[in-house]
Amino acid sequence: GNLQLWGNDVESTLNIMSMPLPAASDSSFESCSTFQMDESGPLACVPQYGHDPSEPLLSDFGQQDMAVGFPPRDLYPQVAREMTMVDSKLSVVRISNKNEEILKNLNYRISNPISRQHRRRDRKAKDVFVPGKYLYKQIQGGGPQEKFVEFDFKFYNTTKFAGLENNLPNCYCNPLLQVLYFTYPFCNELLRSTPDPNVEFCIRDELSFLVYMLRQAQGDLPCQAQNLMRALMQSQDALNVGVLSSTMDAQICRSTREIEADVNKEQSLFRRIQTLFRFLCEHLHKEELELKKLKSSSDCKTLAKSVYGFTNSVINKCTKGHVTKKDSLYFQTSVQLPKDTNVEKKFVELLQESLMSESSIRAWCNSCNAYVPMTQKRIVSSLPNVLAINCNVKNLQQLKFFSSTQNGTPWFKTKFYLKTDKAKGHILAMSGDDGQVDDDQWTEYDLISMISMLIDERGKNDYIDPDTNVDSITDTDAHFVAHVKVHPVYNTADAARKEGKWMLFNDFCVTPTDMKDVMQMYGHKKVPCMLFFAKTGSQDVAKKGLKSTPDLTKDGFHSLCGEKPLTYGRQLKNTFTSLNPKTESPGVTGMKIVGIDCEFVALSKTDKQLHPDGSETILKNARLVLARVSVVRGQGPLKNVCFIDDYVRAVEPVYDYLTRYSGLLEGDLDVGRSKHHLTTLKKTYMKLRYLVDQGCHFVGHGLKNDFKMINITVPPDQIIDTVELFRLAHQRYFSLRFLAAYLLKKDIQGVTHDSIEDANIALELYDVYCELKESGTLKAKLQEMYKWGRENKWDLEKLSTEG
Repeated sequence: GNLQLWGNDVESTLNIMSMPLPAASDSSFESCSTFQMDESGPLACVPQYGHDPSEPLLSDFGQQDMAVGFPPRDLYPQVAREMTMVDSKLSVVRISNKNEEILKNLNYRISNPISRQHRRRDRKAKDVFVPGKYLYKQIQGGGPQEKFVEFDFKFYNTTKFAGLENNLPNCYCNPLLQVLYFTYPFCNELLRSTPDPNVEFCIRDELSFLVYMLRQAQGDLPCQAQNLMRALMQSQDALNVGVLSSTMDAQICRSTREIEADVNKEQSLFRRIQTLFRFLCEHLHKEELELKKLKSSSDCKTLAKSVYGFTNSVINKCTKGHVTKKDSLYFQTSVQLPKDTNVEKKFVELLQESLMSESSIRAWCNSCNAYVPMTQKRIVSSLPNVLAINCNVKNLQQLKFFSSTQNGTPWFKTKFYLKTDKAKGHILAMSGDDGQVDDDQWTEYDLISMISMLIDERGKNDYIDPDTNVDSITDTDAHFVAHVKVHPVYNTADAARKEGKWMLFNDFCVTPTDMKDVMQMYGHKKVPCMLFFAKTGSQDVAKKGLKSTPDLTKDGFHSLCGEKPLTYGRQLKNTFTSLNPKTESPGVTGMKIVGIDCEFVALSKTDKQLHPDGSETILKNARLVLARVSVVRGQGPLKNVCFIDDYVRAVEPVYDYLTRYSGLLEGDLDVGRSKHHLTTLKKTYMKLRYLVDQGCHFVGHGLKNDFKMINITVPPDQIIDTVELFRLAHQRYFSLRFLAAYLLKKDIQGVTHDSIEDANIALELYDVYCELKESGTLKAKLQEMYKWGRENKWDLEKLSTEG
C-alpha cells in the first residue's frame, strides 16, 4: 500500500528528527526445506522463507513524491444535516431556500495548523456566518508532541503590515493602537519626535517607539505593546480612569498599583476602549504642555490637539438675558442612537445633534447671584482634522440602524459634510449622498477607520439575545477588531495608488477586506464602537512619505553611555569599558559587528496543563522583562571587551529572578541594594535602538526571543544568530553550552549564566562558523556533531572526558 503524507511542500516530514533509511542490500535467500515442530517448540526456530529473486523488495524502492490533490474539506454542520446517503456511497446535498444563503456565504476560517485541538469553526447567529478572520485567536502551542514547534504567525498574516500580539495584559487596546498608527498626521509626527531619555515614563515617547516598530516590522513578525503598557501602569491618571487591569495573577503578591488597577477597572469593555482613546489624547496634550511649560492650551498646538482636538463651546443664557460662555477642548464626540428602533432618523441628523445640542437647566448665575432657569447650548465651534465618534449602542437591537437602509441607501454613511457658522452659532451636517456641495464652507469627511467589538462566546451557546445590554459584555465574551483604510504611503508597493486599501486588524491576524465587509454587522455579532472620519485633504501631505528622526545623535549616544548609574556613590563592579568617541564609532563605517546577550526575570508564573501521560502543555508563558543586557566589541583592538553592561531597574514586583539561567540575585535590580551599573529601561532601549539604526550586526544565541522581550524590531539581515548558523534542516537546536564545549573546548554556564561571557562565546562561535564555511566543511562538521550527540545522549560530561 501507500502512505500518504499531506503537507504544503515536498519536504514535509512526519518526524522532524528522522534519519534517512539505508538502502536495501542485494542479499540472496536460500530455499528452505519443510520444517516440522511440535506444539512445545519455540517459534523462533521457524526459518524465514525467501521470496522470488525476480521480484524486488518494497525497501528497494526509493522515496517517491506524487501529487494526490487537496485533502477533503470539513463540512459545516448546517450542510451535513441536509445530506442524504444514496446507495451507501454517494452523498447528496439538497439546496433549500432556507440554507441557500448559508451555502452562498460559506467562508472557510483560517485555522492554526499547530494547535488543531483548539480549532474553531465559523460561528452562526440566526443563519448568519461570521468569517473566520473575525474570530479570536490565541497564541499557544500544540500538544505535548509539538512543544518544539513555533507558532506560525505568517499563517495568519500574509500582508506587509505587522500585527500586535494578544498574549499580554490589556491587549484589548491593540486595534486602537493600529488606528493611531495608520492615521498619517499622528504617525508622522510621532516618527519625527525626539524622545527624552531622562523622562522614564513618557506615553508620547513609548508611542513613538511602538510606531517605529510597526513601521520597521514585517507581516510575519508581530510586535508587542509591552513597554507602552508598562508606562501606562505607572500613570496614576490611567489607574484612576479605569483603562487598565492587573498584570499579575491573584496568587502573587502584587503592588498597590496592581490592586488599584483591578479595583478601578472599567467593567464595560465597550466603554473602556473609548475611555482609553480620550485618556491618551488628554494625556499626550498635557505632557506636551508640561514639556513646553505652558498653562493654557490655547497658547500651544499639541499633537493630539492638531489631529483630534476641536473646541466645544458651552453657552448659558438665563431668563434675564445674562450670557456666559466657556470653551473646552474635546477629542471625541458621541452619537446617541434612538431607543426606539422603529424611529426613522438619518445618521447625519444624529451626528448634528451630537455636535450641537440645546437643553434647559437650572444653574448658578453670577450676574443674578442666584440659581435660575437657564438655556444651555453646546456647539462645536472648530472642526478637527480627524473626527472621532463614539457609537453609544445601548443594546444589540440598535444595531438595526447600521444594517438598515433608507430609500435604497445605507443608513450608516461613510462620507458627510460639516459646516460651522460662528455668527449664527450653529453647525450643519449633510450626507454625502445628497449630492455634490458647491459651497466652499462645507468640509468633507471620509471614513478611514472603525473599531468594532466582536461578540465571541468562547465556547458558550451561539444564540445572543438582541436585548443584551452592551455594557454587560466583558473581556471573556468579546474582543475588538479594527477596519483601517491604509494610505498608500504605508506600503511602497501601493505608492502609485490614489486610494487606500481596507485592511482588517484582529491582533496578529491581518487580512485584506473591502467596504462591503466594513458595513456588514453579521447579525448581532459585530458592534461598532468607534468611528474615525478624516477631513478631505488632511492626509494629502502623506505624499511626502513617512520619515523618522533618529532618537540619538552620535554625541548623544556617547553621552548616554557615559552617564552615571542610578547606583552612583557606592562601590560598583567595573565590568565594561565605554566606547571612545574619537576612535570607536559603531555602525557600517566603524565597528559593524557586536556581540550581545540579555538576561530576564519573570513577573508572573507559567501556566501549564498536566496530561494523564505525565506530559505538560504550556497554556500561558511567564511574563518576562529585561533585567540585564551586555554588548561587547566584535571588531578592533579591543575585541571581546564589553562596552555596555546595563542592569535595568525593576519597577514591578519580581516573581522569579531565574538565577540558574540569568545569574541575577535578589537586590541586583534594586536601587538601594544593587552593586551593579543600574539604569532605566528607556535609556538601555535607546542605546540599543541607536546601534540598530547605525546598521550594527548583532551576534548572539537565541536573539529572536531576546529582541522580542526587549520590544525592539531589528532587521533580519542585522541578526547573526548562532542558533540558526549551527543547525541542519529539520534537526534539533544546539545549546550555547554544547557548541562551546564541542567547538571551542570551553565549559560555560556551570552554575549560573553570565551575559558578557555568553556574548563573547557567540562571537567566537561566529568566527568558527566563518572558518568552516570558507573551508567547505560546515555540513560535515554539523553531521558529526549530531551523530556524537545521538550516540552519547547529549551528555556533556562525556565530551569533557573525551576532550
